[in-house]
Amino acid sequence: MRWAVVLLLMAQLPAAFGGEASDGQNAVRVRRVSTPGYVSLVVENRRAHDVTVTLTIRADNAQVTRIVPETATCGGHSQSEVARISVTDPSKPWRWRYHFHWTRGRMYVQHDSRTHYRLPFVRGQTYRVSQGYNGRLTHQGQDQYAVDFAMPEGTVVCAAREGIVVDLKESSKTGGQDEKYKDECNYVSIAHADGTIGEYHHLKYDGVLVEIGERVTAGQPIALSGNTGYSTFPHLHFGVYSAVDGSHRQSHRVTFIARAGTIPEPLAGKPYTAE
Repeated sequence: MRWAVVLLLMAQLPAAFGGEASDGQNAVRVRRVSTPGYVSLVVENRRAHDVTVTLTIRADNAQVTRIVPETATCGGHSQSEVARISVTDPSKPWRWRYHFHWTRGRMYVQHDSRTHYRLPFVRGQTYRVSQGYNGRLTHQGQDQYAVDFAMPEGTVVCAAREGIVVDLKESSKTGGQDEKYKDECNYVSIAHADGTIGEYHHLKYDGVLVEIGERVTAGQPIALSGNTGYSTFPHLHFGVYSAVDGSHRQSHRVTFIARAGTIPEPLAGKPYTAE
């Protein structure tokens, strides 16, 4: 998930600064704070999880002082000053604009490849992989190492790895075979100890069984599967992600534990039984 905002301002004096710009859900926004001599840009992260923000600034007749690099990670429920802007010559018109993207998770995460994940459903149950790693339908780019499990709506979804619930959505009743439904996906996001985030997508309306901030154990029921969002049939999309920059995430290859043993790569069309 990523969001973008652009703001363009023109002024004669610093006092012309004011207001704020925010993304569509008002979850991560840039706030402008006027002080004598300069204006601060502050990234406000209202989410419970870390986000990675890329903020670019272009200015004419203005000096930009960076407090943090152009791309940086902001902690959950944080406010971070990222830059200061001041006019170079107050007698002349000046202009500046910023453009920012944000995405869920931290940069420079090293996924712990020694960790084995449980299959994300109840022990003893069996479900078929409908799309595995590098799937031609949608598992390319950031979803390269995601796995889809075909399962009826209302199937109990379990945490594949222990962690803390950092984000969720269960308000959507809509889904379909069109990218316009992408934002209609219900999901649960669980942060792991190594900084990665496990994502469970296409959940049933009102089908989330956990709360933000709750610590969950591997194998614990967390949701009911569904068919919301960009989805052609009822299934569960599971992937483990970290941020690359404010616009991009990457998925990580994981090894699952099944009743038949370890699974280094789930194969499309093959059924697997949870241990």
